[in-house]
Amino acid sequence: MTGYQVVRYDSTNNFVDDNEKIPPASQGMCNIKVHIAIAIFGMFAGFSAALCFGLEYYNYTATTMAIFSGVSATVLLYVHLAYMKGWMLEWPPARFTCYIWAGWVICVLSGIGMIGCLVYAGVHHQTLTSEGIKGENFWITSVWFFMLSKWTSLIGIYAKRYQDATTLPLSKTPPVAIVPEKPLEKELQYF
Repeated sequence: MTGYQVVRYDSTNNFVDDNEKIPPASQGMCNIKVHIAIAIFGMFAGFSAALCFGLEYYNYTATTMAIFSGVSATVLLYVHLAYMKGWMLEWPPARFTCYIWAGWVICVLSGIGMIGCLVYAGVHHQTLTSEGIKGENFWITSVWFFMLSKWTSLIGIYAKRYQDATTLPLSKTPPVAIVPEKPLEKELQYF
């Protein structure tokens, strides 16, 4: 590496020299356009389901979770676009940490919410018939807790992958020791 060149790589190790030895299939990164298309589909599914459950079925908890799921898919889309466009190269490490921790914390909380909805719906004998899903139905709400958990876990996963991919890799060459010259010796050389 020369100068201040930033290298993007998708390897599983931290060395630039070994990057060419790893085949692309083993690097763990799919085509980013596929990830962007999936995130756009998640946005559409979340926001359209929110309209459906809010206006047609009056299930406002499922509506809320569908909106949060759509927002999480939007954040995931932003993470993918920031990586593809190179905006992540200017991100401070704290932003990556924020995305990683927020993604995993919300994933765990929504997983707990999903389990709570499943237990509540089972204990109160809620049904999935066309009449049973009118109003508050926690079977449907648990589905959208799951979707929220999925999108936020993907935010955490891809924020970590992209952080590793955009961080400046280490070189195998040992550092060169720089010995400072004494100012007096430098001045005496000219006489």
